[in-house]
Amino acid sequence: MDMIDLMPPGCAILSQTDRERSEESPLHRHPHGEFFVLRSGHLVSATEAARLLIPPGQAYWVPPGTPHGGSLRRISGIRLHVSAALARGLCPEVPVAFSATPLVEALMGRWAVDASAGLPPRAVDRHMFAVLADEMANRLTQPLLLPMPGSPVMRRVLAAWSETCDERASLDLLAERCRMSRRSFTRRFRIETGMSPGTWMQAARILRGCQLMASGTSITDTAFMLGFESPASFFNLCRRLTGLNPSALMRRL
Repeated sequence: MDMIDLMPPGCAILSQTDRERSEESPLHRHPHGEFFVLRSGHLVSATEAARLLIPPGQAYWVPPGTPHGGSLRRISGIRLHVSAALARGLCPEVPVAFSATPLVEALMGRWAVDASAGLPPRAVDRHMFAVLADEMANRLTQPLLLPMPGSPVMRRVLAAWSETCDERASLDLLAERCRMSRRSFTRRFRIETGMSPGTWMQAARILRGCQLMASGTSITDTAFMLGFESPASFFNLCRRLTGLNPSALMRRL
């Protein structure tokens, strides 16, 4: 897995502004931490443990050294690269999502201007970063989460299935691809993800649906492409898992 250092030597904070950015990113690591504030578009972040849907209006923290990747669709917002020394003791050691409050936006907007070429360690930035970390701790959100199995074989099979969410792939077929019986697969899956395979597959379909809708696919076509019997079935599941119906979710994407 690649270790990618985006910060110049001696730099404590570096900002980047994204405008309509789309890309697929394989798992990689940075020696520094990353903050994302999303103003439009959406991010499906992949770690070794889970996949998360981060919609507009939210922010996302990735700690230094954490393997991550994912899918970005028409992202506009601000990215902040933060040295491990600055983040130490202030930020969580696991990825978290939190609300991009007006205070978070104001802090990130300041750094978007001041830190576009990188900043050395400064007392003012440590004070501002402590405020950002405090706001993050008090505004944590629960994004749509798709935990990944710990078993390498199961993780590889389920990651491949989640790219298309092929409705023709039955539970028996997935178990066979993992070289397990259906019973062993189901039991192991629950232990490693905390979810039944069926519930996990439903969440994966919603994540994939967000990607399709963000790329311009209509709600009706998305529902049928994901194997739902009707758009109403997709509507109900989307609302149950995200709190939003597909139309509202699509407007946010």
